[in-house]
Amino acid sequence: MNASSDSPATPPPPSPRAPERPAGESAEFGQLRAVVATALERRADEIAQRWEQQSRDVALREAQPPQTPDEGVPSRAVALVQSFAAALASDGAMAEDGVALGLAVGHDAFDIGASLHHMLKGLDLLTAMTLYAVESVVAEMDTPGIGVADGVRVCRRLQQSAALITLAAAKGYTQAVSDGLRDRFRHLRHDLRNPLGTIKSVLSLMDDETMPAEARTHPRFRAMAERNARSLDEMIVARLSDAAALLPALSHQSVSLRTIACAVRRDLRAEAEARDTAVTVASERVRVRVDAVSLELLLHALLLAALQETGAGEELSVDFGEATEDRASLILRRDPLRTPIADPAGIARLTTLAGQMGARITFGEEIVVSVPVRRAEAGAQSPTADPAAAAASQKPAGEVAPTP
Repeated sequence: MNASSDSPATPPPPSPRAPERPAGESAEFGQLRAVVATALERRADEIAQRWEQQSRDVALREAQPPQTPDEGVPSRAVALVQSFAAALASDGAMAEDGVALGLAVGHDAFDIGASLHHMLKGLDLLTAMTLYAVESVVAEMDTPGIGVADGVRVCRRLQQSAALITLAAAKGYTQAVSDGLRDRFRHLRHDLRNPLGTIKSVLSLMDDETMPAEARTHPRFRAMAERNARSLDEMIVARLSDAAALLPALSHQSVSLRTIACAVRRDLRAEAEARDTAVTVASERVRVRVDAVSLELLLHALLLAALQETGAGEELSVDFGEATEDRASLILRRDPLRTPIADPAGIARLTTLAGQMGARITFGEEIVVSVPVRRAEAGAQSPTADPAAAAASQKPAGEVAPTP
């Protein structure tokens, strides 16, 4: 969720207020809040740096350049951790700066073409890292009167702050979606009016009885009307089609299949370790434009089902088939070589899920998942850009009818 020149500027980091102890709160718990808030403030840069590294796989942002904040302004991640610290120091009250920060994060995510799903996953990862830091601080404390319940209360208050920021980020993202749609339709209206205005002018001249009949029936009038009618038809087909109805960030993303597979492997690391099963992912990077969210959900369910049937010392490997213009495929194998999933009920559930995700899945000694891809450029594309608009701009959008 890198900063964009058009996105809201990062608000200044909230200044931690002096810990206020509400009535009914023990002095020990107030001290715990103060210690944790100070520790988070001190470790904000460290947490943010680790998050920037790990979130690229979690949020499928491997192609995005690192953020370069303005001089003296903290990065988004640093500001987020600082806002958690400020909220703890003020007994969980989130400052307005935290909400503004969440809105900016949502705008940034949309600007770089990230899906809402992966933006939320990235924020969840940052919250988890912050909670781990809180756990480390509490584990090192040796303060009489502080129990397990106090540690849970601190984590709950931090979670409440994170939930508010996540809500603000989702709002910022949907605001950016609305702005993108408004801009798209504004450009479309402008481009449609040009040929339509030319056609209306031609029809008006052809109906003008004050002009000579030969001039009103001149072939160039008909040719001009036909040319602009074709232009209208082409724009309607290209820019009002079903495929153009969704913004790229809401439907398909240009990602590496390996990045998706590695993100799923990371999510299921604990399950694999519990079963002493190795999960490997082929090193080949097949980059396509797919519905990354649906594929990640399907692959997560598939790999989890396969892990539940493996034994100690076995290995599951994810490989990639040759991508075509229309489809890309992932292949799941089990070593020793045998079918990764044999449970009929599991196969039925996965087949149904694949259908819901628009994919095809074939079971056998290896499982092949085939997903549709969109034929588009492999590089990142601004979600507010309209590909058809660029093409249409290369053609005359309209003409001025000549006066005979």
